[in-house]
Amino acid sequence: MRKIQQALAALVLLSAGGLLIMSATAYEFDPLGNKWPGARTTIYTGIPGVSASGVPWAQAYREAAESWTNQTAFTFNIVPDFLDPCVGQTGSGQPPDFRNGAAFGSTICGRQFNSQTIAVTVFFTEFNTLGSADLVEADIVFNSNVPFDTYDGNQRVDRVVDFRRVALHELGHVMGLAHENTALAIMNPSIGNTFTLQQDDIEGVNVLYSGISNCENRPVTFGWVYGDLNAGDCLIQDLQQGGSDDSYVDVYTLQVDQPMRVTLDTVTSGGLDSVLLLADMKLDVLEIDENSAGACRPRVTANLPAGEYAILVNTYSNNTRPPCGETNTGNYRMSVTYESPSMLTLNGRQSFQGGQVNALFRGGVTRNNGQTYINRVSSTERFDVKGEITVDPNHRGQPGFVVVAGITPEGEILVKHPNGDFVGYRPDLELVPVFERRTLQAVESIDILKQFVARDIGVSTIDIDFLIGYGVDSNPNELYFHQQPINLLVE
Repeated sequence: MRKIQQALAALVLLSAGGLLIMSATAYEFDPLGNKWPGARTTIYTGIPGVSASGVPWAQAYREAAESWTNQTAFTFNIVPDFLDPCVGQTGSGQPPDFRNGAAFGSTICGRQFNSQTIAVTVFFTEFNTLGSADLVEADIVFNSNVPFDTYDGNQRVDRVVDFRRVALHELGHVMGLAHENTALAIMNPSIGNTFTLQQDDIEGVNVLYSGISNCENRPVTFGWVYGDLNAGDCLIQDLQQGGSDDSYVDVYTLQVDQPMRVTLDTVTSGGLDSVLLLADMKLDVLEIDENSAGACRPRVTANLPAGEYAILVNTYSNNTRPPCGETNTGNYRMSVTYESPSMLTLNGRQSFQGGQVNALFRGGVTRNNGQTYINRVSSTERFDVKGEITVDPNHRGQPGFVVVAGITPEGEILVKHPNGDFVGYRPDLELVPVFERRTLQAVESIDILKQFVARDIGVSTIDIDFLIGYGVDSNPNELYFHQQPINLLVE
């Protein structure tokens, strides 16, 4: 980014996309780079009147929009009312209305049509925090001097123009597609015999709105994440499929399975000046920051409902001087932390021998006896790390055992022994380490750490993932546990 281009609410007449009365030629899709946040917008389809073939203009327009919605990653929300597309246009004396109207007109809201132009789409954009500008309004004017009807198949010899294929073309512009001339497509700049969406049209929209899949991305969970921004990384213009922002970006995904407050913090080295962005999977930015933690360290905090989110670690474009750091390349460490009113449900049920189990695992860190759960504490705070297992009904009442393990970032495995100590474990040389033997109840609570203060053992920084599991004495070599860890960060 050109470091945070804040949304200035300054609207710009970007361009007009038109369709010409000429023979068809082929093209390959060419996104403009500007697009709608969230891969959706609302259009007003209530164009009055009926075509000579008896099909209402509003119906044909709605069907064109539904074709794009049903076959691509974009969604047109349809309102069946009429909306004048010239309200708020340049020269109207009115402000933009941020709504997408469509109508027939003898002029383009007061400006003359080119003699070869059938229809025009007029865009308004707004500065965005990520890549190219956002589309915020797109209005269509169909040239009322052109003879229209609605029909399928080849163009008619009387040169009457099919309204529906023109609407398909103009709605392509509304979504952000440009003209090209190298493949069979509805988005060809000249009207022809093509009257339905072609694969090239569909792929064009799907690439433009493909979100994070345009860049390599990796899933993360809570804890520390290490990375670097350097030449060869994905660029914002790659991620956004357009625009001129050549800043480096690393893309991560975070699965949130229950409502919680999530905080992202980044510490950089090597002079890197960074920006943090939190977005949905369509790259609609939810939060962005560059300096909330002070000393030009970005911090993002957001209350998130359950869902999947994209985390972007970004820097400045190459032609921008970083205002805080020395360079737009370098290393970083990002912490991903949370606060939740309840223990986290831990996903990914596993077993040593591949057995199936109907058990549920939960866990978390608490400083207030379970009123809230977190994963980050300071070295001077007293806290507990708790786990809880809802045991498979088939195992309840059986003699069994519970196991507690910790895994360091270096891959070292520590196991908790009955005396409470964590010691090193070699799974290739040792049997399943037992923490406690119990007659298994419906719910088993486990104290992983109790009233622990890191400074008391001379530690100021910890990053460790805990796992809990259980087994039954009748099958002592089988252990049921979870994949998503209970993370503890001491910073």
